[in-house]
Amino acid sequence: MRARRCRLLAASALVLGGLIVGPAGAARAAGVCSPTVAAVGFSDALDKTTAAGESVAGISALAHDRRSGRYLALPDHTEATALVWPLAGLDDVPVARPRVAGPPLRLRGPDGRLLPGRSDTEGLAVLADGSLVVSAETGPALRVFGRDGAWRYDVPVPPRFAPAPVGRAVPNAGFEGLAATPSGRRLVAAMERPLLGEDPGSVVFLDYRIGAAGRFILARELRYRPAPGMRVAEIAAYREDRLVVLEAAYSARRGNSVVLADAQIGPAAGPGRTRVVHRRPLADLVHCPTMGARSREYQRNPLLDNYEAMAVVPRAGGYTIHLVSDDNHSKHQTTRLLTLWATLP
Repeated sequence: MRARRCRLLAASALVLGGLIVGPAGAARAAGVCSPTVAAVGFSDALDKTTAAGESVAGISALAHDRRSGRYLALPDHTEATALVWPLAGLDDVPVARPRVAGPPLRLRGPDGRLLPGRSDTEGLAVLADGSLVVSAETGPALRVFGRDGAWRYDVPVPPRFAPAPVGRAVPNAGFEGLAATPSGRRLVAAMERPLLGEDPGSVVFLDYRIGAAGRFILARELRYRPAPGMRVAEIAAYREDRLVVLEAAYSARRGNSVVLADAQIGPAAGPGRTRVVHRRPLADLVHCPTMGARSREYQRNPLLDNYEAMAVVPRAGGYTIHLVSDDNHSKHQTTRLLTLWATLP
């Protein structure tokens, strides 16, 4: 296992009024990525590993289960059936040692049969009662499962979010992000890219709330504008009205680009069916210290990879943000856990 950490206090850095400050010239040595985000460490312990006879790869979503204290990781596809990996060790101190913590939870469809491994599952959220919500780009679909992996019900999705030509979604750019608020009574599903024929700079988030029947119903649409050239790779709710948004892009010339932003989404109920989301940049991760990381492909910062999974967990005085990269089952990419510390609004 390769793991590195960076001490935030190594250069006498202090957290003052939401800003991470330190002696001049010490920012990168102290792990600072931006005024409010710092890199704590990374681990490649999960890279090219296997468990239960399957590769631990292609991880596209990460969620924190408050009931068990563990994390759940969702691959976008597997060799056999759709599953969720239980993970432990992400919050080990001083160095994270992520590891599979037991047998995978295998997901079953409405007919009781195991869902195929190539279901294109992209988003994962854990509700207050431990139920799971999984988004899939095919369909698209938002499905609620019990803690045993059994299908409970499908959350309704408007027809125009189906892939073109049936709907307006760009193929393979559907529900990439999914988040449940801390109460578990609000669910937000994020499209990866703008819908065809609509505002080309605006990505739609669907904002659901629990209805009278105890199931999620669509309350409104949210319009979010990522940085130019970026797609929405993941979202995570840290308050009832705020999200952290993971924006990403890739080019052979620049490698991966990864930006974190804060999104103020407001209340679930209110006048109008559409709300424009206020976006506030948090950090461009190319500015993080490398911490000794290596990459199998060109990166402006070798710490970067195809980060698609994210969990945001409150800690004393701030938040821990865990990112996990999707290696696309490729020998040229890495399954990497990157841990950040942030002050959020």
